[in-house]
Amino acid sequence: MPVRQGNPEAVGVNPFRRLSASQVITWNSCNRLWYYNYIERLKSPLPPQIIRGNAVEECICRVLRDSPALVSADSEDEMTSPLLDDGSLDYDNQLAWPGPATIELSEEQWPKDRDSLLIWAEARAEIHFDKCWEAAVDDWKALPNKTGSVDNADPNEARDMVKVGLRMHIDQVETCLNAGGGPRVSNWRAGEGRGYWPPPDGFPRQWNQPHPCAKDSGDVSWCEAWELARPWFVDPDAGQWKQTTSHPDEWFQGEYDMVYDWTGRIRIIDLKASIGKGDRSAGYIDQLRLYCWLWWETHERSEEVETLEIWYLGAEAIKEVKCPSLEEMEKLSVELSQLYQKIHAKDPEMDECPPEPSPLNYFDKGGVPSKKPIDPNPRARCTYCDLRGVCEGSDHNLELPLERKLDRFGHSWPITPLGEIVTRVNVVGEVSGLRGPNLSEDGSVELAFTLQDGYDRAKVQPSRYGSPRQVTRSISSGSRVRIENAMASMWKGEIVLDLDEKSSVDIAEDLDEESIVDIETKANVVGRVWSINAFPDGEGVARWSITLIDQTGSAGVVAFRQFIPLAAAGVTRGDEIAILNGEIGEFNSQPQVRMGPGARLVVLRDSTEVPAY
Repeated sequence: MPVRQGNPEAVGVNPFRRLSASQVITWNSCNRLWYYNYIERLKSPLPPQIIRGNAVEECICRVLRDSPALVSADSEDEMTSPLLDDGSLDYDNQLAWPGPATIELSEEQWPKDRDSLLIWAEARAEIHFDKCWEAAVDDWKALPNKTGSVDNADPNEARDMVKVGLRMHIDQVETCLNAGGGPRVSNWRAGEGRGYWPPPDGFPRQWNQPHPCAKDSGDVSWCEAWELARPWFVDPDAGQWKQTTSHPDEWFQGEYDMVYDWTGRIRIIDLKASIGKGDRSAGYIDQLRLYCWLWWETHERSEEVETLEIWYLGAEAIKEVKCPSLEEMEKLSVELSQLYQKIHAKDPEMDECPPEPSPLNYFDKGGVPSKKPIDPNPRARCTYCDLRGVCEGSDHNLELPLERKLDRFGHSWPITPLGEIVTRVNVVGEVSGLRGPNLSEDGSVELAFTLQDGYDRAKVQPSRYGSPRQVTRSISSGSRVRIENAMASMWKGEIVLDLDEKSSVDIAEDLDEESIVDIETKANVVGRVWSINAFPDGEGVARWSITLIDQTGSAGVVAFRQFIPLAAAGVTRGDEIAILNGEIGEFNSQPQVRMGPGARLVVLRDSTEVPAY
């Protein structure tokens, strides 16, 4: 089963805070780099090279989904999968799948040997490629946080990589043919044994009819071998992250590229639209070993992966990765669980993530270790790090602002450094209009009430990221309570206190005096734009979102709909700006400044006036 759709909320896991292979690799490369990426939210802009990778993988998958017995070499894409509104495959709608209604080609048109099958597959790639490339270009152009030019992505290079990937797959088809179709050929010919997560082929999940190219007996044909050898892969029509696999305890997730199982054993393939040189190849090895472990964990620890392979399409090379042993996987389970508890169950402080990078690895074409596999300079990784300018572990100096006051619009604005923004408050008051508390299955407590202190009041409610777990059993209307670590904000002139798993509600002691009136919900900030994370596109995105940095730290800035300032359209990465009269908030543990009524955006210095990142 290549997909396990979990329910992280049911066990108290934040679905946005789960571990992934990329996070583990980043953490092992440098703890501080992980901190900057996932706590400070300092994500590097994406280059146009990702266009190649996305287009190549989608094109290969669309060809693999086609059938040489059903789809002619020059026909349009006929195997489009039906989707639900959220982008998931609509497996329950039997009539919407194209496969059952597709009329098979005459046998004279079926490929009869390797060469004719390859010709058909490459012709199918030509049918699909332009749309895949255009979609990948559009996706990249829509990214607010990008760098470079689309001219730096070569479609012809990508086309060649698609052909390499198809030849590698046809090697599997030929091996399957020579093996007589593998151990499942009889069941397949009878229309039996279709799995719960079948490889995408244009047919619904529940389908027990023999395939049109299935023979009653005899040697396996090339068309049969194509169908039998087809690996599982993410359906190219499915929405993003709709076919991921989550750990049974929900704290880790991943998504396989391809999974072959026609031999009765599992072979996990990672497609790479690259030649395999450089330090990234070390991370690819770790990624596949983690996927091997994830497969074992999601199959009751009883099914082991037979083979792990990286297909370097730019080098036309296959690199086999050694599978971790049972002992190694058991050790991984412990270590990764501990890592999750350390970096996601709670937010580590910066000093818990030291800037101590691992050695930089060197690989040659095809992911082969170089003659000098490790750089002797212990800080070699820092030289190539995009965050060297903000990290004290590097000698690279970056000009960042640190303001305490800004004179604008005839007024002197006090400036709060980003690292000093206080997003959590403690407050004492009397409970009024209590609703709940109700204990949820995951141990959190649902409740809402008004907190009053004299004439001052605040609305208390669960946050959208979860509810508190520490709530006194003595709470009742009229009781005096102390709330700790609440997220304060303003909504229509009223103070709102959102409670999550970091918050607590206890009976107040006599000496508690923290008042609602002392809650600060506004801030003025100055920083340089590290990234533009979202920009309204007139379709699904209706917000402007950026990340700012100064000498003390980072914070997000967000504006929705009518509060998006006109000047936002001219803001670019590297600009030094001020946000005046913003509202203090928090998003996924990062300080956030929200632009609402009365907030202003001021561009202080253009990116061309300050040293580049």
